[in-house]
Amino acid sequence: MKNFVKFFTVILLASMPLRADIHTDLQSLLNQTSTLNSALENFTFNQEGSCAQLRTLNQSIEDHALTIQNMTETMSSFSVTDTDMDVLDTLSSLSQNMSVESVRLTMELNTITETAELFEYSAGLNAILQLSQDIGAMADRILEMADRILIMADNIGLMADRIITTQMIQNQNIASTQSSILLTQQNMVLLSDSLSTIAYNLTLGQIINNTEFLSNEMNQTNLTNSNMQNELASIQSQTTTLLGNMTTLLDLMVTNSAKMSHYINADTLTMLGDLSVIHRALSASLENYAHTIEQLAPLTDTVILSDATATMLQLTKDIGVMSDRIMQMTNKIYIMADNIGLMSDNIVTTQNIQMTNVALTKSSLLTSQSIMITVIKNFGL
Repeated sequence: MKNFVKFFTVILLASMPLRADIHTDLQSLLNQTSTLNSALENFTFNQEGSCAQLRTLNQSIEDHALTIQNMTETMSSFSVTDTDMDVLDTLSSLSQNMSVESVRLTMELNTITETAELFEYSAGLNAILQLSQDIGAMADRILEMADRILIMADNIGLMADRIITTQMIQNQNIASTQSSILLTQQNMVLLSDSLSTIAYNLTLGQIINNTEFLSNEMNQTNLTNSNMQNELASIQSQTTTLLGNMTTLLDLMVTNSAKMSHYINADTLTMLGDLSVIHRALSASLENYAHTIEQLAPLTDTVILSDATATMLQLTKDIGVMSDRIMQMTNKIYIMADNIGLMSDNIVTTQNIQMTNVALTKSSLLTSQSIMITVIKNFGL
């Protein structure tokens, strides 16, 4: 990153006009533009700190456009050479190529699939929009400078044929530049209107981690007639928090679905499938708890047993609601997806996993509830 900043600092210092003569200044301007073009060609989002680097590049292009404007405004009469015309042609071509690179970056941004890159996604949208504006401004400044050179030239008659050729090249390149910039902006609008489900992966990952932690804790907890009340209360507290997190995420999906379509990310489907597997394990643990409580009931204090059974019924309710939330999130994504065909195999796999796990989860929860009702009835709770 330091080398990247240093690189553009050199460009910025080099862009300060020395005003030796217009021919030298034009050549220097060409070198700077070529350097910026190369930097843009070599830029990719698949690198650390990419958005920060793109913002630095944007600033360099903006400063470069200002340098061109200053040169144009302070230009005095001079004799135009073929070399000067070559510079103008190349400058125009470079600006056109940079606009094409901006289109490439919009397509690259659309390939983001890893959750770790999520933080770059939103910043990338803004950075590319700014890039297209800066490239467009630079192209305008180059065109203005070319017009100014033609006005200030004192040998127009001698250079007439070459001037016409240069104007034709400029017109073609500016049209291509504008077309590419427009395409860049259109792509950005499409990316903004279709939200990748990668936006949910970070929260889903946190929910999975917390659910796995709860599942492991339940597996390692042995209920006794003296600790069941406290242990179940602790588990129930964690379950309530998880249910709240799931409800919040589902509400976000519902809100987003009302505004835009979704582009399914494969990792999202994998996470939803994994989450249903973990909930199946939670319900199985609850079923084991229910059998344990039933066996310990005759030896347990009535108050402790009453609280434990009440907590168990609340746990079965909350875990059942969470299981429903998982299915609701999955269905909401499917309904609003604009790439169902591409993800069809993954969707079918996820649906099969979820349907199997939901059936087993419901069965375990029903068993747990039945056992608790039996305990309540038998012990007059």
